[in-house]
Amino acid sequence: MYEIPSCFLDFISAGCDRAAFIQRELNRAGLEAPILSMEGKNHIYVKFPQSQYNPAFRIKTVISHYDRFPGSPGANDNSAAVFCLIEWAAQLARFAQNTVVEPVETTAVSHCGAPQGYFHNIRLIFTDGEELGTAGVAEQGAFPLAQVFRRLGITNDDIFVFDCMGRGDVPILTQTKLPYGAPAKFVKAFGELEQRAATLLQSSANGRWFSLPCNYSDNASFIANGIPAVAITMLPSAEVTAATQGIQPQTWKLLHTGGDNIASLMPQSFEIFHNILNNLAALKTLA
Repeated sequence: MYEIPSCFLDFISAGCDRAAFIQRELNRAGLEAPILSMEGKNHIYVKFPQSQYNPAFRIKTVISHYDRFPGSPGANDNSAAVFCLIEWAAQLARFAQNTVVEPVETTAVSHCGAPQGYFHNIRLIFTDGEELGTAGVAEQGAFPLAQVFRRLGITNDDIFVFDCMGRGDVPILTQTKLPYGAPAKFVKAFGELEQRAATLLQSSANGRWFSLPCNYSDNASFIANGIPAVAITMLPSAEVTAATQGIQPQTWKLLHTGGDNIASLMPQSFEIFHNILNNLAALKTLA
């Protein structure tokens, strides 16, 4: 069973410089993590070795916001996901340093080990300012980042946004209402990405996953810029059942409150999320 490390308490402490924490932990793993400053927000880009990319396959951009709602510990929103991603990045870095094998076509992963094959095609970004999205998607910190993606022509990545992954045993694929009049090409690309995400969750949680309408996360910024992006969260199974009956999940009631603390988290969720991430690293989709 996964045990939440004691340093997680440092990360959710009121005075934590969260950007510095993330950079420090990634640097310890041998990874550069420069700040991308955009319109007053500081996103963190993780630089994996170039040898970990194969242009024949799609880049998988993984995004998770590290800012939190003022006054809340933000243990689930969004510290749990960020913390798991830091651990995963360190794992991928260790694998890159130690591997001597030839690339293989597989989606097999060990429960706790690194994915098979020497390349992962992961682009990992920790975003700042997601909580500002309540004022409108254009105010969201990831919006200018998505604009840069569009301007540079980075529109064919598989973009996975992870938000609130520290509580529950059922991965939730957010149901997304696409903009009215969205081009057919965009709708098709989004549907294909959504299907890949569903297959990923199906294979990562013993077939237990669900799709529900949820609040937008950083996926909103990319969709608003014409770039497909899916959002994934987690809920306890009992709360999923309640949600299908129109009852707001307790997990969501805790968000943006003092109750979003370490006591509300479930170590099992961290295990499931790591399964998802390992399977995502192993996923190979032709470009």
